[in-house]
Amino acid sequence: MERERLPPTTETIESFLQDAGWRFVRLTPDTWRLRYRGGDRTFPILVRFDPSGWMTVAIVPYVQSPEDVAAAAALYERLLELNHVLFMAKFSIDDDLDVVLSVEYPTKELDRSELRDALDALAYYADLHYDELRSLATP
Repeated sequence: MERERLPPTTETIESFLQDAGWRFVRLTPDTWRLRYRGGDRTFPILVRFDPSGWMTVAIVPYVQSPEDVAAAAALYERLLELNHVLFMAKFSIDDDLDVVLSVEYPTKELDRSELRDALDALAYYADLHYDELRSLATP
């Protein structure tokens, strides 16, 4: 069976989000904000389409880095450990020292199942690691 490829445009990304039932707000011509409810918390998700060939789906912020240097070091060490075992996703730190959980995917041959997989992976890891990372971030 042939996979239905999505032509890499902002319109096809938005169409998929609508068809999949995601409620979203378009922030810029290439960025959308969604919300994912996991457990007893809601995560803010940004979806960004880069016309050069990448789509990024990210929870920003996932948790905030602690001000305490030792606590921040422990958190960052754990993020590096997790990055070795995560599939499709990664943790990073942004300019505001927020912990970001993201999935980046090439759009060249993107199809609906891959976009769904990116969102599913993000949700899975967000739920799986939140309690541990939140406890490291708030000593």
